[in-house]
Amino acid sequence: MKLVDSSAWVEFFRRRGDPAVKQRVAGLLQSGQAAYTCPILFELLSGVRSEEETHLEEALSFCEHIPFNAADWRAAALLERRLRGSGLNLPRNDLYVAVVALRRKLPVLCRDKHFSAAAKLLGESLRVEQV
Repeated sequence: MKLVDSSAWVEFFRRRGDPAVKQRVAGLLQSGQAAYTCPILFELLSGVRSEEETHLEEALSFCEHIPFNAADWRAAALLERRLRGSGLNLPRNDLYVAVVALRRKLPVLCRDKHFSAAAKLLGESLRVEQV
């Protein structure tokens, strides 16, 4: 199972998106190995055009939804302080996704360099697959 970040989803849905990303996300969808969480859903829904929303909902129906729970808020605050103390300021949505990935021990599939920067500071606890 992989937590597919919005950065990979956006590329997947682009008409002329990177074929490697499209293939990787499609493979995860077909094998039932794609997952998303509430912050990813928020980013996708806030950026999708109304005529594309049906395609988004259809793709997400093949994924596992991992809720962002009450304990994740505290974990996100602690992680933000830890990363900021090391000189890294992660966008909050990426921070929330990282917390879910850490809690569930899932790798994050992304095109976002923030996750790789966080993984360098956190060591093996945060696994990232850049596409």
